[in-house]
Amino acid sequence: MTQEDDHRNPSGGAPEEPADGTSPAAGAGEGAGSAESWAAPGGAGPGGPAPQAPRPPSLAPHEGAPAAGGAPAGHAAPGSGQAPGYPQQPGYGPTGPQAPGQGFAAPGSGQAPGYGPPGYGPRPDQGQWAGPPTGPQAGHWRSAPGQYPPPGYGHAPPQAPKPGVVALRPMTLGDILNGAFTLIRRNPKTMVGLSLIIMAVSSIVSSIGFSGYMADYGTFMDQVMNDPMSIDSDDPLPFSLWSILTLYGGAFVNYAGVVFLTGLLTTTVGMAVLGRTLAPGEAWAAFRGRIGPAVGVAVLQLLIGLALSAVIVLLLVGGVFAGAMLAVAGSEGAGIAVMLLSVVAGLVGGVALGAWILIRLYFAMPVVVLERVSAGQALARSWRLTRGSWWRVFGIVLLSSLLIGIVTNLLSMPFSIAGIVPIFLAPEALWSTVASGAIIYLGNVLIYSVSTPFTVGVTTLLYVDLRMRREGLDLRLHTAALSGRDVGPEIYLPERQA
Repeated sequence: MTQEDDHRNPSGGAPEEPADGTSPAAGAGEGAGSAESWAAPGGAGPGGPAPQAPRPPSLAPHEGAPAAGGAPAGHAAPGSGQAPGYPQQPGYGPTGPQAPGQGFAAPGSGQAPGYGPPGYGPRPDQGQWAGPPTGPQAGHWRSAPGQYPPPGYGHAPPQAPKPGVVALRPMTLGDILNGAFTLIRRNPKTMVGLSLIIMAVSSIVSSIGFSGYMADYGTFMDQVMNDPMSIDSDDPLPFSLWSILTLYGGAFVNYAGVVFLTGLLTTTVGMAVLGRTLAPGEAWAAFRGRIGPAVGVAVLQLLIGLALSAVIVLLLVGGVFAGAMLAVAGSEGAGIAVMLLSVVAGLVGGVALGAWILIRLYFAMPVVVLERVSAGQALARSWRLTRGSWWRVFGIVLLSSLLIGIVTNLLSMPFSIAGIVPIFLAPEALWSTVASGAIIYLGNVLIYSVSTPFTVGVTTLLYVDLRMRREGLDLRLHTAALSGRDVGPEIYLPERQA
């Protein structure tokens, strides 16, 4: 029984005054109320004023008035589980037996304060802090056995598996570019080695044609410098027929080599996503049955590109011809306006139309190689895949083309300059033609061995990304990666064929 309990009157009336006339709380310290100021809840004291609404207890203690147990008035006793300055309310406070001080963490104990207002002790199944809750050495949440920690305390969200060059989830631009570089770094034997071999074979004809072309050009320039009047007006072109044929025929052979290399490397990239590193022989075995459809796709894409170029040329030529006819008829202003409009419409409109169609058909090669469909089906499948994603695909293709264009120009410039020098030094000598052809040949092989693997890597990874976003391909790749089975390109077959 405390001092406060000794002066408590259970009847609810005013306490009796002692014989000496002192207040009942006299001696309890300054700040204890007198009899005249004391009133039972809801009533008036003897001779006191009218009843007033009870005031909330002050948070600050009365001066020099210690409360029960030695704690200042207005503050809860340590371990009572009561909010500071507020009386214990029914239904509040600890829900069960607590150790002393459980509602308040002792300094340095590393225990998190309870949930809710002070006085709520931590639930036994909520764990505790494994370090100071704040400050530069903030701790992490240690969960109770069998309990997951609250979100954000010590656990990062689950990461997608990454068995190969990219994580098996929809990719960002950085993921695609980094994956393309990683492909070359992790498997140079196939990515760069095959490129060197194939382009070394396919670049021979074009290099011979280019050297002959430059030799004819050097002879023509030497003739102009020595005697400008010696040029035959009936034969103004200084190039021989064989040099033109070998130059453009070599470009076609070079294109065929790029197509063949693209098919081989597409299979390699598809397997590298799952962490499989294909040797050159394995890549050839996987692509061997798809050579015909891949050539068909390349021919169709080439014909579509030529048709678009023809449309642009027809718009330009037709507009200029119509403008010239108007100018001859006397409407010079209208004729000039028609010519300008035709040039703008032909260049801007034709280029925009060509870019839109080519992007829609951009993934025909990875489709025909990995999904094992015909050339026509591959074009239709690429058209469907890019629906609604044209701008994203266009931006990534444009950026990767700019990057590879910068690298290609930096690599080709010294070879181009070095290839022209022997022609100008000795335009009539055989050795200058041979030296120029050899330099151009080495430059072509080096450039294609770097640019083609990167371009194929970006194209194939972007194709995989589109299928992850549209068809949930990443879930199937997850299953294949976690199963540990040795899967092949059939993993990319559509659901209806798998």
